[in-house]
Amino acid sequence: MIHIYQYMMIHIYQYMMIHIYQYIILYIIKHIMDSILNDIKELFVNIDKTSEQSIKDISHIADDIKDVYFILEYKYQIFMNILFLFIICGILYVLYRDYIYRIASKMTRCSDITDIINYNIKDNDNSYIYNIYIVHVNNSNNIIKDFVVRLEYNFLTEKTGITLGEHKIIVPLLFTPTDNISKMKNAFYIFDLAEKKQKYVDYYEKSSGKVFFLDRKKMATKKYKYYITSNTDEKLNDEHSILLANFIKKYAYDNSTNIDPIYNILYAIESKKNMEY
Repeated sequence: MIHIYQYMMIHIYQYMMIHIYQYIILYIIKHIMDSILNDIKELFVNIDKTSEQSIKDISHIADDIKDVYFILEYKYQIFMNILFLFIICGILYVLYRDYIYRIASKMTRCSDITDIINYNIKDNDNSYIYNIYIVHVNNSNNIIKDFVVRLEYNFLTEKTGITLGEHKIIVPLLFTPTDNISKMKNAFYIFDLAEKKQKYVDYYEKSSGKVFFLDRKKMATKKYKYYITSNTDEKLNDEHSILLANFIKKYAYDNSTNIDPIYNILYAIESKKNMEY
């Protein structure tokens, strides 16, 4: 009987212990789960707070960026306005200088034209004819006879007369393009008043039937001088005559030379005609 009672007590004890352990385990699990849930809940709360703060921070940053953008845009507009003002001032300055230059140039040309008219009336028989002699320095004592080339510029008829000197004088300067085709670029040329462009000076030799040209490289030395005379072969020393002679000399080696000395005389003739009407 006692054994049965002991047996039952043992089973009851075991049963109670099992339930106590289960209860403890359940309690622990529940406690753990509650802790986890609380942690998760707290995490989400923190995330919400962080997100909200991040959104606020981003909003502040965006506002700051907008402020910076507006400031930069404002400064850019000021810069562009100042730049535009400088450009306008620059354009106005260039136009002003150009206008002043044109006025000064026109006044200078008017003065030049008046001087040319007065000169031709007083000293050149009102002919507007200029003779230019190209002479070797050894023959400078008699340019009227011992010249290489004589150019007669008749501005009234707008014609250019070309006279070559004696054969013995020009022969050291002659060459034919057939000697060397590339040498044609060395051929001497002058400004033609009728065509208003360059014209080569050639020499036709009847005995051989050949056409020769003057070698401008040989003429581009200090051995050859340019002299300008009036219609009556009086040497001229006035400013505009010297400018004309220098133009003819330079043009023979650079056909882009300023052509004003030619047109100043032509304008003078036209101006004189207008004054006579």
